Amino acid sequence: MAKILIVDDDPSIVTTTADTMSSYSFDMLTATDGREGFKLAVSEHPDVIILDWMMPNYNGLQFMQDYRAQGYTTPIICLTAKGDLPEYKVEALRDGADSYINKPYNVSVLIETVRSLLRRAGYDVESAAKSGPSSNRHIYSDGELIIDCDAMQAFKYEESCNLTNREFQLLQYLEDNKGRVCARAELLQQVWKYDFLGDERTVDVTIKRTRQKIEPDQKNFKYILTRRGFGYFFPKDLT
Repeated sequence: MAKILIVDDDPSIVTTTADTMSSYSFDMLTATDGREGFKLAVSEHPDVIILDWMMPNYNGLQFMQDYRAQGYTTPIICLTAKGDLPEYKVEALRDGADSYINKPYNVSVLIETVRSLLRRAGYDVESAAKSGPSSNRHIYSDGELIIDCDAMQAFKYEESCNLTNREFQLLQYLEDNKGRVCARAELLQQVWKYDFLGDERTVDVTIKRTRQKIEPDQKNFKYILTRRGFGYFFPKDLT
């Protein structure tokens, strides 16, 4: 079981995040003070550290500088409310962060970021994800795209895709039926809940908008593919 340390001076963030991550079979360590967290990091040897930047007295940057100076290479995710400006990311990464996530953050994104860092370290995180309360949670993730069906949100490279309800429902339906071509008439009935044959152009327009938000490459679609003359599908095996 991977050991995760979260350090943040907001007790509610620490408690909520730790409780959620515990349900994903992570062994959680917590601290609400930078220096307390540093002592835990040195003594408990966590596998990943989730670290708030803007803590009083001993902030996240000081933590990372001191921690890296002692030779520790544990992956660190820097949490911050400072915004998404490049200079902030550069400063965090330069001082020892492996990833940078803005507040307020979605816990699903944070969990997938932790998993990604653990995979790099050689952990088998997939089996852990299937155990415990998390087994009922439907999340698709391949490192680029996250589809969280419980939260009804999709994320590309950890940033919200800002899908409308209809766009998300369409994406969810295709992912639920991945590998199978879904005709436009089927999508109208299952997503739009039409009891009759509606205007199939409605599907095409919504597919186009969804692709613009989720696809990394607008010239070579990866997630919503077309079977000409039949319909659309989400590929079963993505490489």
